[in-house]
Amino acid sequence: MDLAKRYDTKLLTVSVLVIVAMVSSLTLSPEWGKQTAFQAFQFMSLTFGSLMQIIGLSSFLLLIIISFSKYGNIRLGKESPKYSTLSWAAMMFFAGNGAGTLYWVFLEWGYHFNAQLQTNGISPNEAINYEKSLAYAIFDWGPNMWAISGLFILPFAYHYHLKKDDRLKLSQICKYAIGEKYANGIIGKVIDFLFIFATVGAMTITAGTSSSAISITLADFLNINPSFMLLSSILLLTSLLYTLSSILGIEKGMRRISDWNIYISVALLFFIFIAGPSQFIFDSLVNSIGIVANDFFRMSLWTDPILKSGYPQNWTGFYLVYFFIFGPFVGMFCAKISQGRTVKEVLIAFIIFCSLGTTIFFAVVGGYQQSIRISGGLLDVPLLLTKGEASNIASLTLQSLPFSYIPTILYILALILFLATTLDACSFTLSAVVTRNLSSSVEPSRGIKTFWCFLLLALPLALNYAEADIDTIKSIVLLTGLPLVALSFIVYKGLITEIRKEFGKLSAQEIIRKTHP
Repeated sequence: MDLAKRYDTKLLTVSVLVIVAMVSSLTLSPEWGKQTAFQAFQFMSLTFGSLMQIIGLSSFLLLIIISFSKYGNIRLGKESPKYSTLSWAAMMFFAGNGAGTLYWVFLEWGYHFNAQLQTNGISPNEAINYEKSLAYAIFDWGPNMWAISGLFILPFAYHYHLKKDDRLKLSQICKYAIGEKYANGIIGKVIDFLFIFATVGAMTITAGTSSSAISITLADFLNINPSFMLLSSILLLTSLLYTLSSILGIEKGMRRISDWNIYISVALLFFIFIAGPSQFIFDSLVNSIGIVANDFFRMSLWTDPILKSGYPQNWTGFYLVYFFIFGPFVGMFCAKISQGRTVKEVLIAFIIFCSLGTTIFFAVVGGYQQSIRISGGLLDVPLLLTKGEASNIASLTLQSLPFSYIPTILYILALILFLATTLDACSFTLSAVVTRNLSSSVEPSRGIKTFWCFLLLALPLALNYAEADIDTIKSIVLLTGLPLVALSFIVYKGLITEIRKEFGKLSAQEIIRKTHP
């Protein structure tokens, strides 16, 4: 078949050229690339950070309001759910940011601890700093962030299941606001390019940080030196796992890998919880949830206007954009697997399951690390971060546990599987965007998905080759994510107009009768 008839070759070509340019800037001139990225990060974080905090809280409240309004009763297709609730929830979580979670869970509280988070301009004593740093780590991966990540689920689900439009493209869910003519024209091409750009950014951050952590942990475990070749081999192994998952399809491939992820992740957390100071970890979990619940709105909107440290903009604002770049491809993927479920069920389950998962991850690992530092142990996460040894922290943490080979093997397996599921979801959605006339019952071809798989791994390799620091990573997030923020307003303007047009005059019971079998 002619490639131009099967694929949107213009969109594909532009996307490839931009990725090649980004890879070239990091490999041919790494110092220039990192410096440019740092300057871009400083400008964008201080300019848009506070605005993103407002958008983050507003997104959470918006999804809650929609879920518990009469529109929450809308059923996404009259078919029965295709996956069990556990497998469905696991795929949503692991497709979104699973590998990122396993990377940041070892580091996050340490960054907050070093920042000396203040209350009313007063620096906390060390005890309070421990408590607030862990609470902020949980908050930064909590409901606001997952609401941002799930913001595009409803637009894609409505478009796909209720409008019966198989064209799973960001431009097509914008058509309800900008019109069919513009959505299918040059404006639509630009929108779809921004979608691809953001998805590439999401995969770059996830694969770049995760592969580095796997490489160092594996090298320590095997008592060899970490190297770029080892890291490249890990990404190759991940791509092979992805290829297997892709051949099997979503039903047999990604669902099974996601199920394995659950078992391995639970085993890892259970081991740390039992081997570590269980009571302290549990108390830290309960205490952190209490702090977040009590200070939720304060933490959501804290901008530090007096001291102007820039900390909330650089971290909370950064994370909001970080989760935004996962939004479109998570929305497209979750819409595809959520047939037969109500709007309320999908949105609430996504926020609750994902927030609960990250809360437990951060509390167990962070609580264990804090207990070692408090008791005077050798593992000092804040100190290691100041020395620029972030990639070593996961390995050192696991080595401090009894029978360390068990959690180390579990961690390496979990990260590789997390990475494979995220790669699978990214490749699937990008392939769907560039494939013409893709029906609901057909997945994109294995060839195009494999093409995206290897292309998506090019930027993470470049990041590691250039030895990019945390600010370079943050700048890629902001650069690829901020355009989506503007697009989200367009998407929801059209979505709300369409939903009110179709269901606005119906009662909750009438909506149930119309959309349920």
